[in-house]
This record gives sequence, C-alpha cells and structure tokens, in this order.
Amino acid sequence: MQIAVFLDDTGQPVSLNAPGRLVLYEGSGDDWRLVEDWPLELPRAGGIAALRAAVERMVFALAPCTVLISAEVRGYVYSLLQEQYGFSVWRSTGPVEAMLASVCAGEEERAREAACCDTKPEAGCGSCGSKVTAISPPPEVIPEDRADGSRFIDLAATLAADARHNSRSVLGPILAAEPFRPLMIRMEHQPRWFARTLRAMGLRFTEDRREGALFVTVTLEKELAQ
Repeated sequence: MQIAVFLDDTGQPVSLNAPGRLVLYEGSGDDWRLVEDWPLELPRAGGIAALRAAVERMVFALAPCTVLISAEVRGYVYSLLQEQYGFSVWRSTGPVEAMLASVCAGEEERAREAACCDTKPEAGCGSCGSKVTAISPPPEVIPEDRADGSRFIDLAATLAADARHNSRSVLGPILAAEPFRPLMIRMEHQPRWFARTLRAMGLRFTEDRREGALFVTVTLEKELAQ
C-alpha cells in the first residue's frame, strides 16, 4: 500500500492550504519505506482554475497512491481530492510510523466493508462508496529524433502545455526505453527524483545552463566513462 503524508517543517501533518512537504511511503503494518518527497505549496492566486490545475498535478505525481494523511479533511481541496479523484483522506497526529500503521489498518477495514458491494466503482452504491469521476491520462510524450541518433525533449514546454503531466510521467518512459539513446532535456530545474533514479538505471548526466534554461544530457554510464 502507498500512503502520502503532508508534513510541515517539524514533521507533523499540516493542512494542504499551508506550505509543506508531500511525503510518499510504501509498505504495510509497521514496515514502511520512503518512496519520494517534495515541497508543495498550492497557489493562493489565480482562482479556482489555478488551484484545480495544481491539485491535478499533485494527483498525477502521487499516482497510483490515493490515500493521504493531513491535518484537515474538510474544505474545497479535500472535497476535490475525495469526490473528483477518489482519495481517502485521513486526519492524524503523532509519529509518522504510527500514523501509517493506523491508516493502513483503517484502509484495510474499509476495503473489507466495501467487498460486499459488486457495483462498479464509477457507479457508486450509496453505502460502499461515492461516485468517482476518473481523469483521462495525459497523452504519451514522444521525444524528437535527431540526425546523430540522440533524442531531445523540452520538459518545461511539455509541463506547461498539459497540467496532467509531471516530470516523472514524461521522462520515465523515455529513460526506460530500450535500447537507450542519448537524451537531451530542456528543463527549468532538476527534479528531486532525477539524480537518484538515473544512478539506479546505470545512467549519467551533464548539465549546461544557457538561454534561461537548464539543458541536461543523459547517457549510459559506460559512454561517459570513455
């Protein structure tokens, strides 16, 4: 099971209406490992449209996780998460490990209670859940093929063009493609997951800041060593 926790600087759950860190864990019972964490501050300007777009980016960043621990469970953002995206939102306090174990047990109990309902999730049944509106997945991003055999992707432009995308959803499939080909990425800044994931994949990268952007060239580790 994956559970996200929204924490403040002291490590305690905080409302999504305040700045904090979104921390994603995976595990069960008392055994949990940190998957990813990143800062998050939902916009205060731009109205409902900007807020909805930011929440949608958060949802895709967390996917497939749909369980969240926070200091609040009420308000527009939480209604959007629960009614539009099917999230289970829990209010809890205390050590993170204890919160995760408690919420995990609660989710398992909820699943057992819902098992009596054979109705499709999107239809709802009035007792085992509410209607959930699914969001369509973003289109696959195809990198540009270059004459020298390398590829290019403008990550900054891609994220700006479709709010459903995040850096991992765009770059993950491209980096994992076989056979791997050298890749240049134009971005605003390096994603938090980027360096660690590339090391695990046997990839290396160099950076060059120019033209108001960061250009990152990714190659196989053995190619950089030559």
